[in-house]
Amino acid sequence: LFARGTCQLAADMNETLWAYCQSSLQNHLYENAIFLAERLCAETPSEASRLLLANCHYASGAPARACAILGNCSAPQNRYLLALCHVKLGRHLEAQRALLGSASPSADPTGTAIVPNGAAGLYLLGTICLKVQPQPPASLPRDDTNERSRAVLYFKRALELDPYLWSAYEALAALGKEFPPPPLPLP
Repeated sequence: LFARGTCQLAADMNETLWAYCQSSLQNHLYENAIFLAERLCAETPSEASRLLLANCHYASGAPARACAILGNCSAPQNRYLLALCHVKLGRHLEAQRALLGSASPSADPTGTAIVPNGAAGLYLLGTICLKVQPQPPASLPRDDTNERSRAVLYFKRALELDPYLWSAYEALAALGKEFPPPPLPLP
């Protein structure tokens, strides 16, 4: 009976820490959110609690700290946030690896990989592809590189999953590529 009561008390404390941490995040009280998430990670080390702590650091403008927390996580949500952190830090190849779950960004030459967070993950991967492609000198015409072609595929796949992802339409238009017509506005 005592052990069951102790377990229930710990579960209640974890739920309370989680709820107050989320509340602190919503109210932009990042230092408080970080403190609560650290307590939660100490009490219940898991990928979910690490994701919450990493979200706190990312929201507070500390993507390097979030990267350190998410470094060896494998859950899709953790990999997506890790990719966002790497992009903020200018580490685009690492961001690709986080999304593709592979040591090699070239592991998806056809642009058909399944990535975390659906349309948002595909859009992020498309933007990363554009950042890692080699830039030709200004005197030469822009070549349709492999990375650029993959970016177009990712943007189009993102629109298949989420036809209201306006950023993907903008990216395709900026690249001079055709795209499906946007959905009709909601009534």
